[in-house]
Amino acid sequence: MNASSITRSRHKITLALVASAVTGGALASAGLGAPTANASCFSIFGIGNSADCTSTLFGIALAIGDGATAHSAGFFGAAYAFGAASTSETSGAFTLATALGESGVAGAHGLFGVATSFGGAENTVEAGTAGSILTLATNVFGSNNNVTAQGGLSNRATNIGGTHNTVKTQGSLVNRARNLFGNHNTVTTQAGYLNAARNGFGEVNTVTVQAGSANFARNIFGSHDTVTTQGGYGNVARNRFGDANNVTTQVGQVDLASNLVGTGNTITSQGGYLNGARNIGGSGNELSVGGLASSYNFVLNVGGGDSTISAGSGNLNAGFNVFGTDNEVAAGPGPFSLAGAAFKDNQTVTKTKPGIAINNFRIGGAASTNGQTSTAPNAKPSRVSKTSQRGTKTVKATRATTVSKRAKKNGEE
Repeated sequence: MNASSITRSRHKITLALVASAVTGGALASAGLGAPTANASCFSIFGIGNSADCTSTLFGIALAIGDGATAHSAGFFGAAYAFGAASTSETSGAFTLATALGESGVAGAHGLFGVATSFGGAENTVEAGTAGSILTLATNVFGSNNNVTAQGGLSNRATNIGGTHNTVKTQGSLVNRARNLFGNHNTVTTQAGYLNAARNGFGEVNTVTVQAGSANFARNIFGSHDTVTTQGGYGNVARNRFGDANNVTTQVGQVDLASNLVGTGNTITSQGGYLNGARNIGGSGNELSVGGLASSYNFVLNVGGGDSTISAGSGNLNAGFNVFGTDNEVAAGPGPFSLAGAAFKDNQTVTKTKPGIAINNFRIGGAASTNGQTSTAPNAKPSRVSKTSQRGTKTVKATRATTVSKRAKKNGEE
């Protein structure tokens, strides 16, 4: 080969290299070259670790999406993140974390911790802590939800749809917290075991089970409702429909507080054993039953409004109001006291000892006309104002100083 041939060959190679460089630069400028940095990564058994994906022996980490990261630590862990800026991580053993959605966060820890989020955006799901066993936290669709199952054994937290909901179980064992749709709801079980808290729909509802065992709190629909069981065991607090209702059981055993329909009602079972309070319809009613060392008491309200019904402390007492307004009904301590108002307004009916008092009908104790008081002969009735959360209500009282203004009201014995 002569010198001119060698020179021509060198020129051809140089031109080919230049053309290749120009073509590659053009493709890269058009977005047809290598994928954007940090858009996806994969690591398995510690191979392929990077700033965005890491794994340990028997671990898998996969991230897909701009800014997505996945980190699998511990033994037999799997972390998957799909979506822009989503993050998934595991620790402990036999854990799975999946964040599917934009800016989602999923973390699984402890032993057999599973945290999964499907759809939506900016949801945070955390399952387990160091030392916890078999915890599950799940979010399905919705946005800005926070779902947590932490500590203990076999605890579960679930949210389906809605926005800005907080669903949490914490500590102890076999506790459940669940929210179905709705916005800004808070559903919590904390400590104890075999407890369950559930909310369905509505907005700004708070459903809580705190400590105790085998307690259940549930709200369905409505807004601004507070449904609570606290301590004890086998207690049930339940609200269905309605707005701004407050349903509570506090300590005690196998107690019930329940509201069905209506607005602004307060239903409370205050400890003891097998005490129940139930409201059906109406608005602004206040029901309370039981107390420490009391048992088998029951109160019921049907319709009406702005009435107060109570039974206990004591045992085996019952109070009711049926389609009446501004009634005050009290039964107990008894036992075997029944007090009620039916189809009348502005009644004050009290029974403290065994017997029955319904409107003006009475069995056991002295009989008297509603609103009257058995006092000294010269006592004169007057009217006083009674202030409550519902406003100011006028009731009859007496100026007599020989007997308390509440003593023997309506022949209360």
